[in-house]
Amino acid sequence: MGLQNAKASWVKRTNIVMLGLDSAGKSTLLYRLRYKDVFLTLPTIGFNVDMIEAGKDFTLTFWDVGGFLSSTLKELSAF
Repeated sequence: MGLQNAKASWVKRTNIVMLGLDSAGKSTLLYRLRYKDVFLTLPTIGFNVDMIEAGKDFTLTFWDVGGFLSSTLKELSAF
């Protein structure tokens, strides 16, 4: 929250949450957008948050949530 409040009030901000299964490419997409290159990524535990300035007055905040969804579904399917 501190990063979002550090920007000027006239800057437009948008929050984007990326959810998906394990190894779906969420972190790879985030790094590709941020650094314009492909990196070797490890499975995300928890989440990554990154702000990308899309223009002078437009900021995107990406929330890359780790693939805990598939492990949760595996636990639920046991019942």
